[in-house]
Amino acid sequence: MFDRKLLLALALVPGLGPLTIQKIINALDDPKDIWELSPGDQKALGLRKPLPPFEETLKRAEKEIKALERLGASYVTFWDEDYPLLLKEIATPPPVIFYCGSLPQGRDLLSVVGSRSASSYGLSVTKEWVSIFVQNGLGIISGLAMGVDGAAHRAALKGGGLTYAVLGCGLDIDYPAAHRHLRRKILAAKGGLLTEFPLGTEPRAGNFPVRNRIISGLSKVVLVVEASLKSGSLITARLAAEQGREVFAVPGPVYSLRSQGCHQLIREGANLADKPEDVLSVFGVKPKSFSPPSELTLGPEEAKVLEHLSGSPLSIDEIVYLSGLSTVEVARILTELELEGLVERLPGNFYRRVRR
Repeated sequence: MFDRKLLLALALVPGLGPLTIQKIINALDDPKDIWELSPGDQKALGLRKPLPPFEETLKRAEKEIKALERLGASYVTFWDEDYPLLLKEIATPPPVIFYCGSLPQGRDLLSVVGSRSASSYGLSVTKEWVSIFVQNGLGIISGLAMGVDGAAHRAALKGGGLTYAVLGCGLDIDYPAAHRHLRRKILAAKGGLLTEFPLGTEPRAGNFPVRNRIISGLSKVVLVVEASLKSGSLITARLAAEQGREVFAVPGPVYSLRSQGCHQLIREGANLADKPEDVLSVFGVKPKSFSPPSELTLGPEEAKVLEHLSGSPLSIDEIVYLSGLSTVEVARILTELELEGLVERLPGNFYRRVRR
């Protein structure tokens, strides 16, 4: 068994990636010996520049451990028994994972990802399907981003399930800030926050494609609910396919830019998912009876607004005219209905009903 602190120290050396660290571990009886090698031998193992002094590197690891403890966090290395088994299967597993809460284990794990600017349709599908997934025993993994990710975590928590968030920054960085309370709820429900980035790492754009391989690697199946052609969710889906995971995509309205990425994935060979049973079948789960998410109790005014909405967009002025209500009342009601996923707001202040 290798010295865990030394493995952490290697992972904290700038420029040492997962593959290089794996080479070092495989080539040497003791990772500490890397500091004794000649510059040529170090270069042969993938090092691009000289290592910092050994004592300095070890002190940085000790400092990181103390900071993690103050945060109530910890770390696990690839060579530890409690490292997630599914993640060991991918081509470039992170040598060290920093985490708060629990680590995801087992094979009944599903990644749910999608657009940060999800439509009411995408949010509705996410909430309803994730509720079914957790009631059938699946754990949910996502990236804590706005939109589909956040909706997936919340639906899992609401259904009493386990959910895990993979971050693109250090554990001490609240990103996105709007999900600070969601982080706490995930931990309170015995889920977990995970990252391969050390404390203090800011959420840079380049971090997210890297972390996406962990989202897909931790799960048996990846479900993309809604995604544009430039969405990071497509990166997750393609990484999942390379890792031998099953990939499902939810089709959407043909005119929706947010669904074009899902349609592209289906054209490329992803499984089409138009009902949650499609995903559950991969886990060998026969769906149990479930209780759908509670609907909004509609008062007479809310019902009056909803009955005039269909799949064809209407402006607020048209809704005011048809319902006979004031503009202020209609705006308030539409906001409530949108939050419940019953209506979708379109550009230009138009609204349409979302069928559930």
